[in-house]
Amino acid sequence: MERKETLIKKKYIEYFISTLAMSGSTAITSIVDMIMVGNIIGSNAMAAIGLTAPIIFIINVIFGLYIYGGNTLSVTYKGCRDSESADKCFTIAIWGGILACALVSLSELILFSSVAKVLCVGNEELYDPVSEYLFPLLFTGPLVILVNGMAVFVRSDGLGRLSLAIPIVSNVINLIMDYVFMGLFGFGIGSAAWATNIGFISAIILVFLYLRSEKRTVFFNMRGLLDIKLTLDIFKTGLATALLNASLLFKSYITNIIVVSLFGASGAVTMSVCLSGGNIANVLYLGTSQTMMPIGGALFGEKDYTGIRYLLRVAASITVTICTVIAALLCIFPYQFAQIFNVDVESIKNLYYSAFRIYCFSLPFVGIQNIVRSYLQACGHKNAATVMMILDGTAFFIPIIYVLSVAAPSMIWITYTAAPILAMAAVYIYLYISLKKEGMNDLFLLPVNTGNNAELELTLKGDLKDVSESSEIALAFCRENGIPDSVGNLIWLSVQEICSNIAKYAYLGKTGSADLFLKITDTEVIMRIRDNGIIFNPVKFIDESNNEITGLKLLEAMKIKLEYNRILGFNNTIVTIPCAGQNKSA
Repeated sequence: MERKETLIKKKYIEYFISTLAMSGSTAITSIVDMIMVGNIIGSNAMAAIGLTAPIIFIINVIFGLYIYGGNTLSVTYKGCRDSESADKCFTIAIWGGILACALVSLSELILFSSVAKVLCVGNEELYDPVSEYLFPLLFTGPLVILVNGMAVFVRSDGLGRLSLAIPIVSNVINLIMDYVFMGLFGFGIGSAAWATNIGFISAIILVFLYLRSEKRTVFFNMRGLLDIKLTLDIFKTGLATALLNASLLFKSYITNIIVVSLFGASGAVTMSVCLSGGNIANVLYLGTSQTMMPIGGALFGEKDYTGIRYLLRVAASITVTICTVIAALLCIFPYQFAQIFNVDVESIKNLYYSAFRIYCFSLPFVGIQNIVRSYLQACGHKNAATVMMILDGTAFFIPIIYVLSVAAPSMIWITYTAAPILAMAAVYIYLYISLKKEGMNDLFLLPVNTGNNAELELTLKGDLKDVSESSEIALAFCRENGIPDSVGNLIWLSVQEICSNIAKYAYLGKTGSADLFLKITDTEVIMRIRDNGIIFNPVKFIDESNNEITGLKLLEAMKIKLEYNRILGFNNTIVTIPCAGQNKSA
């Protein structure tokens, strides 16, 4: 019997689906939105929406700092069983994010005319449509934090269906109202932004369902808003995610300048198609990486380093597979893809085919870079994650694309592959050397057991045979490490009782899996059991007869410490037994 990746893999796939629903539905809605505006109102209106992209970028930066930073840190504290800090992170993420967006919106409202002129980049013809679309957009930021931000925490609480429903309802209502306002009533471009806001407002009903749910595990603690140190920690954790949007925007801007100077309009059209192909992969690899952050944070908080290795392997394999398939399809069908955008491929074919295929080659590497970024953010190397994104977007990208533009102009698109590889390599080498000097020699850049602690990890099925076998393994492990039988027998009994009741009550008699962790220190024996069944707190559970479960009551009477923690939809039961002076060499 050994530790397996069963629970981690199931949880990752479950979260990936809900994360993809959020990012995917939003991306699809944005595309359909643009199509409807362009066809119903006109090209100037569509251009006006594109010119307001910096406002959306600011909202995304705040979202990355507060929500992804706060969520990752919150589940890390939950893994450490520090519920108060987890609640403070939740409070800062939601209320701090809403307040930050509100302040930005207020400043934009005060300087409304100047902001609209800046967005128009000197084109007076577009001032009116930009102004019309910009005004309702000023109210969007706080709604994004409240609705989509809350959906991120709903997902982390293991409420998969509700986290799926929130973004889907929001985006469906948005599209319906787009059609009603523009198609039926003939309203102008501003109605498209109001439709977006109405979509978010409609989804607030689902947010209230979560806030009233007995299954939620994080709560508002308004004292968190005064915790400056914790707020800065949240910013550090989410900064790399926020910089991702800046990096994408900056790299596309630099590349557009260069390709237009080298190839003229053909270069601009080619780059536009390349970025459109990249956006398809972007939705998916952002889904895989953003799924990884809360799970990795929780596992890191629990010091489940084996689980983190499993998580990295699952996330990397899914990301590489998805990005490779997308890249291969785009390389095989470059003509057909360009036709979607009504591009005259024949007029740019000398440049387009090679450039597009070179660019698509980068997609698996960019996907891996995002997995590495999320991994570093979740595992305590948040500064390194931030540095990696800066190196990729500036220190490596700019000199590489400049040299290629002079030496081999037709190869400039390889910069999108070279820059992330070099950034990942530089950060990894630096971290590995630094940690090695501190006595850590782990290829995954994780802490290692350097003390006298003995640890056992295994995965068992929820049936009597596995429960019996795992309890015997736990007892034998205690004896091998010099633990007295008086303590070892309590561990044996704990495994028997808790795992049997998990099978009966958490999995309702169905076959399920549980991870068992046993750690022996100089002063105590700690046992932790994790399962992904329905909510089951063995410390407080009452059975059908309204009687406390006898075996668990017996454990409590033996003066051992029983704790329960619910995180990421996992039940975690922790048993702690004092045991000083054991002979580890026995």
